[in-house]
Amino acid sequence: MSMTRKKIFLSTIVAIICIILYIAALCLGTGRVIINTNNRGILAEKEFNDTVDLATTAAILGFMSQSYQEVIQDSIMESETLLGVIISGSNGEFGFERQYGSVINWIGNSPRFKSGFGIARNPYFRSITIEGQRNTTIQAIYSLFDYDFIVLVLKDTLLIVLAIVGLALIVLLIDIKLKARTVQDYEPSVSLTPAQTQIWDESDHPKGLYSKRGIGWELYTKERLESELHRCAASEEDLVFIVMEARKSRFREESIIKMANEGISFFTERDLIFEKGEQGMSFIIPSLNLDQGLAKSEQFCRHIQNTMTDSYGDMPDICIGLSSRSGRLVEADRLMFEATEALSKALEEHDSPIIAFKSDPEKYREFIRRTGRY
Repeated sequence: MSMTRKKIFLSTIVAIICIILYIAALCLGTGRVIINTNNRGILAEKEFNDTVDLATTAAILGFMSQSYQEVIQDSIMESETLLGVIISGSNGEFGFERQYGSVINWIGNSPRFKSGFGIARNPYFRSITIEGQRNTTIQAIYSLFDYDFIVLVLKDTLLIVLAIVGLALIVLLIDIKLKARTVQDYEPSVSLTPAQTQIWDESDHPKGLYSKRGIGWELYTKERLESELHRCAASEEDLVFIVMEARKSRFREESIIKMANEGISFFTERDLIFEKGEQGMSFIIPSLNLDQGLAKSEQFCRHIQNTMTDSYGDMPDICIGLSSRSGRLVEADRLMFEATEALSKALEEHDSPIIAFKSDPEKYREFIRRTGRY
């Protein structure tokens, strides 16, 4: 798997993990709050029933005596959910609340429960029997949420979010490091032959991604082509490999650099253009079939001839050979061989400066089946 595909694969996996963790944190936190709220409703009903029993039995102290009121107030303060209680009797209405003014409004001498966020809409209501009193009732309002519990849930959720952020930062650092090593990813994996050593002397040995001509080093061609072939095979795209070389002309270095710049301008993808020998170039063109690649080659050949005609009106005598993936599972060596063979014929035949190697996919598959070679 190429480094680019590795990075895309890693980023995709991490993105999926982060999304899952975010959703899990949200669902976990929401679920805990919902369960706590439901349990709180059950507890509130129990505490209201206890308060009803207390309001009935404490009447022995004298209904609405100072002692009676203290018992009711203590019951509210000791509960976990009750916010306020209103008791109505023949002597009037009496209000009790955990914090004065928080849940009861007084309209004259009549207390009424407030409505608001976090307060139950429907108060509990019960008739009670108090000796000497008629039509005695008790109401209670309770809080829907345990805010201390919600804070705890938020803290736990925050820890998960921080873990996700930490994971994302680690992946970001890895991605930055991989980008910094992109140049190293294209270092040749084979040793130089004596002939290559003569061509690439110390000043011309690959340093960085691009040569002094502004295009990729020739030794990087195979590895990058292999990477693009795997990518195109995975997405079922075609790919054209083009090689270009002068028939007999000997270009000066500035002319070669100009030709390289024209190639970059025409094909736009600098990282898919490479040196070939001392006077030529290679091009990797994804998403083009052989016919489209042939038309593109003809356009480029005319473009070079029009832009590089010298003062005597002479045009550069360049030849082009190309081959395509054509739906095959083909290795870089094979495609480079086919394009080079086509170029060799173009260099020999003066009437055909551009020759395409056209493969038969069915015969190629039969060749693979018989030989096991790509």
